[in-house]
Amino acid sequence: ETAAFIAAAPVLGAQFGLNRGFDTYDDAPAKPSGRTRPYGGARRDGEEVVDAALAWLKQRTSRPFFCWIHLYDAHGPYDAYSDIYEQRFEEHPYDAGVAWEVRQFGRVNAFLKDRQLDSNTLVVVAGDHGEGLDDHGEPDHGMLVYDTTLHVPFVFAGPEIVQPGTRVPNTVSLVDLMPTLLDVLKIPAPKHISGRSLLPALKGQAIESRDCYAESEMPYHLNRWCPQQTVISENWKYIQTTQPELYNRAEDPGELTNLIADDGDQSQRLQASLTAMLESFKRTQAEEVQLSDQDVANLRSLGYVAGGTSMPDDGSSDADEELIDVKVMMPFVVKYEKAKSLAASGKKEEAIAMLQEVAMATDDFPLSDMRLGDLLADAGRYEEAEAFYRSVLARRPDYVQAHFTLGKLLASQGQFGQVEAHFREYTKLNPDDAAGHLELANVLVQLKTYEEAVQEYREALRLLPDMVDANLSLGHLLLMLQRPAQAAPFLEKVVEIEPRNVAAHENLMLVLAQTGQRDRAIEIGERAINLNPNSFETRFNLGLMLVQYQRYTEGVAQLREAQKLRPDDPRPAQQIQNIQAMLGGGRR
Repeated sequence: ETAAFIAAAPVLGAQFGLNRGFDTYDDAPAKPSGRTRPYGGARRDGEEVVDAALAWLKQRTSRPFFCWIHLYDAHGPYDAYSDIYEQRFEEHPYDAGVAWEVRQFGRVNAFLKDRQLDSNTLVVVAGDHGEGLDDHGEPDHGMLVYDTTLHVPFVFAGPEIVQPGTRVPNTVSLVDLMPTLLDVLKIPAPKHISGRSLLPALKGQAIESRDCYAESEMPYHLNRWCPQQTVISENWKYIQTTQPELYNRAEDPGELTNLIADDGDQSQRLQASLTAMLESFKRTQAEEVQLSDQDVANLRSLGYVAGGTSMPDDGSSDADEELIDVKVMMPFVVKYEKAKSLAASGKKEEAIAMLQEVAMATDDFPLSDMRLGDLLADAGRYEEAEAFYRSVLARRPDYVQAHFTLGKLLASQGQFGQVEAHFREYTKLNPDDAAGHLELANVLVQLKTYEEAVQEYREALRLLPDMVDANLSLGHLLLMLQRPAQAAPFLEKVVEIEPRNVAAHENLMLVLAQTGQRDRAIEIGERAINLNPNSFETRFNLGLMLVQYQRYTEGVAQLREAQKLRPDDPRPAQQIQNIQAMLGGGRR
């Protein structure tokens, strides 16, 4: 029986396909708590996650189980947990998150002992990354590949196969976890995996050293700075980038002295090892998943969605392009992160000033310039925001997010002629983003290019069939084009997904009336009025429909309500007079 209990649904939610193979995948939204973080997406407190995991574990009485408990308390932005630790971690809130996770692990460990499961349950504690905490100038993680972020906890405890107190001096990797667990369970591992079984090491036996690989492509994805690839070989570490690095980790554990110019033999050996590793990797294709606009927005806010172009399939960059080394840009990254924190805490003018300093100092930080544009737009300084978006595109025409954001800004100003070009370029560079096709379709409607708008709405729905805005807009457009039968399924879809969507009910009422589905049209119309009693158009149209179906009393009642809502509109009174005259003449 398999289960997972997830603390950070914005990055590990079931919608990303990570629930495959789990009988239970608990990625429930976080419960309200007194602890708030200014940004970084909603997360569940570790105590809440462990509560859910223990409730599940208590039901496991006989069958073997696999349980993944994901904790996120030590992830930025940090919280000092002052309600638990008072002022102890006020200056070092990251440590508070670690302490809180340790406490939660203690609860799991105590449960296993109380249930006498500790003797036959293998427990693995693993971290996915560390935090820079300003070492090497990196405030958090993701840009650099020093041991401050690569060296993580990796602990096995449990049955007799694990020798207590054993510390393995050899470098091992998180990719070794899966083959190790499979070996413990005597399940053959797949052919093409990067890791190896560490079962001999768990038993206290010596294992051979093997080179380990790590990478960070985030600098390239976000800013088109040089990606970093590294190989760790016993005591040596080589980092391949525009300004390559070589460290003797035994003599220099802080990785402070770059030996690339002093030890050519080691750098050549490790560079060859890195090349061989890259050539041996097998690229695989995961099952496709469909993400909502909110999912994409959440990932983008956390830095998981590229701002510019993605890396080529082979992981290389343009051979003729000299990419900036990320180390050169770290002082600006620090200011960017500080500005992001200021903006999240409401100090937007201070954040703007700090990002303007970055913009004055370098032309090579498009992500910072984009954030500055966003803050200026939020402050109503639209011309300044537009100038920054355009400056990014002048330097980086392929920076896809700039086309999208500038398009949205221009659309809000009613400049649809200019908007079209930006959304066309966005969909060209990012053809699989449903949101881009939706925005382009909306612009085409404004430009009265209706048939092409229909095609763009359809493309958005091909990519994301449950996209409410695209279904609603396409249904409305087809109704306007007098194609009600085609409009019906899209509006029905919205009503199914969002039963309280007023616009969908209002449009669907008209579609059903025009396609002869009288009873359901009235039902949907009445539901629309229940959802929004103050809608003049719905009451007026429903009143006309009821009269047409000879339900005069109900129809007049709706028309009178419409008249109350809009006394200056003569239409309800005219219709009431016509009906009364008709009925007074003996027609029923």
